[in-house]
Amino acid sequence: MRNRFILVLGLFLALSTSIYAQKEGVGDKVSAVLTKFDAAIKPDKAKRSSIETIFTDFYTAQDKLRNNIQGSSTLAQGLQQDYQSVRKQNENLFTERDNQLKKALSAEEYKKWKEDIEPSIRKSGKK
Repeated sequence: MRNRFILVLGLFLALSTSIYAQKEGVGDKVSAVLTKFDAAIKPDKAKRSSIETIFTDFYTAQDKLRNNIQGSSTLAQGLQQDYQSVRKQNENLFTERDNQLKKALSAEEYKKWKEDIEPSIRKSGKK
């Protein structure tokens, strides 16, 4: 009986942690990115505001894309959003984000973004 309780408790904690990780909001993601930018390039107030806007728009658009896929009420609607189409839309979001960052950052700062900050964000997002 004790082993079952421990097993059930363990499963509950694992599921709770998994659900919480998936529900990370746009604000949490943006805060994490800003923390990394603050540490790496120490942007001034105006530049930090631009970075915040870029990532808020980016994560909001990603959430909207994800919700459109998950929110399909019937199988037929879900099939209309084929994998390649969704992948292309997501690639476009990344391209737009990077184009905006190129305008907001110096060449050296953008290089730091691509080589240091972006890879660390991808690693932390795949826990």
